[in-house]
Amino acid sequence: MAENQNNTESSAAETVPGGSLPDWEVQDLPAPPPYRFGGAFRNILGPGIIALGGSIGSGEWLLGPAITAQYGGRLLWIATIAIFLQAFLNTEAIRYTVYTGEPMLSGYMRCRPGSRFWAFFYSIIDFFGIWPGWAMAAATAVAAAWLGYMPADADQGTVRTFAYLIFFVCLFIVLFGGKIYNALEKVQLVMVVWIIGYLLIIDIFMVSPKIWWTVIKGFFSFGALPSADEGGGGIDWLLLGAFAAFAGSGGLGNITITNYVRDKGWGMSKLVGAIPSIIGGQKVTLSHLGKVFRITPENVKRFREWWKYNRFEQYYIWVVGCFFGMALPAMLTISFVPAGQAIDEWSAAAFQAEGLAEKGGQIFWYLTLLCGFWVLFSTQLGNVDMVPRRYTDIIWTGFSKARRLKESDAKYIYYPILVVYILWGVVAMYLAKPFFMILVSATIGGYLLVITSLHTLYVNRKFLPKEIQPPVWRQIGLVLCAVFYSIFGTLTVIQKLIVPFILPLITG
Repeated sequence: MAENQNNTESSAAETVPGGSLPDWEVQDLPAPPPYRFGGAFRNILGPGIIALGGSIGSGEWLLGPAITAQYGGRLLWIATIAIFLQAFLNTEAIRYTVYTGEPMLSGYMRCRPGSRFWAFFYSIIDFFGIWPGWAMAAATAVAAAWLGYMPADADQGTVRTFAYLIFFVCLFIVLFGGKIYNALEKVQLVMVVWIIGYLLIIDIFMVSPKIWWTVIKGFFSFGALPSADEGGGGIDWLLLGAFAAFAGSGGLGNITITNYVRDKGWGMSKLVGAIPSIIGGQKVTLSHLGKVFRITPENVKRFREWWKYNRFEQYYIWVVGCFFGMALPAMLTISFVPAGQAIDEWSAAAFQAEGLAEKGGQIFWYLTLLCGFWVLFSTQLGNVDMVPRRYTDIIWTGFSKARRLKESDAKYIYYPILVVYILWGVVAMYLAKPFFMILVSATIGGYLLVITSLHTLYVNRKFLPKEIQPPVWRQIGLVLCAVFYSIFGTLTVIQKLIVPFILPLITG
């Protein structure tokens, strides 16, 4: 009896070195529901849907149409590469969360030179990319339905009023559900199904087979670029880089997927908890640190079963959803927007809505505006949660004073940050137009994809046991992701900074 007690105490004291943060406790990996393809929707579905709802906004509804309006479908191959490379980043970040129960940002903070350095590093970079452009863009759709025409400069007051309402609706949604995650999952699922369902029906009945083929072919026309007389001599690399970044999630959005995986309870996250909502979250707690599992044949087998759910969510939900979200609006753009049309703000949506109204009646003008609203509202809702969620987890895990708080108190960090973000959004709407805000966010997001791809690779090689580390080909995928976005960042800097400003100083 005494011997069993000693074994129990020894097991309870078992830890694994955790780098710059406290060591991890060691327990067995909770078993997932038995994997069946059809049952995956019922058992695990959630993080991929939330990520998809946050992904199919600016890239697919604003930047995608801006690209296809100017260049047709020939540049959609960039989205193909972007989506698959971001899927590498998503799945590898989730690998860490299944092992530790922590979001990947916590993994970054376990690296040298320490949690405070990485907390400030990512917070400062992320701050410049959190413009609320999607709320303004979504408000444009609501204002258009209200006014009966696309808003002009004189209608900016009306647009801002609706944007404020959208912000506060987002705030209201994340107040409830016990876990904030629960409310997001339900709302995003409804919006994603409605958006893709509506666009699919419209494209089936109102877009010609020739345009379907043009778009499908564009996703596989690797390396194709417009010729000089088609605008190839004047490709806007800022716009193209933003399109590549937001073809999927972009920036820290990819990494924030792991926060939802944690709150859903995948792998060791079952032992960690979630961020509680203000209303209905009294019994929900969140550990400051994760836990890891000991490497045994049974735990490795369970990890591989969890990995099947990770693969299902990312490839069958997120990747497929991103392609649908990109392709379906592109078909409408090619069908109804004049070739070579420069797109700004909501001009693509206006052409699409007017073209559909001519074909099917005025009802389609309103339905298309409603679809555009849902697309952009889902993205803004995702960002209203993602931004305070990232900062909360950075503070909750990375700062020793925060680790002294009770495990039920994470909401007292999350909601004040959320209020600050809402107030910042109100101010930002007076500073810039939505399309500019989205371009800035996407450009910063592209650079963050370079950093996070390499940082994720480092974390998984340093902290994960060899038995569950990514295979070499997946590690190469992360490196290629960093290279891909480095190219767009470099070309943007050359075109927008070196050529117009620095080169004249050197040569003049």
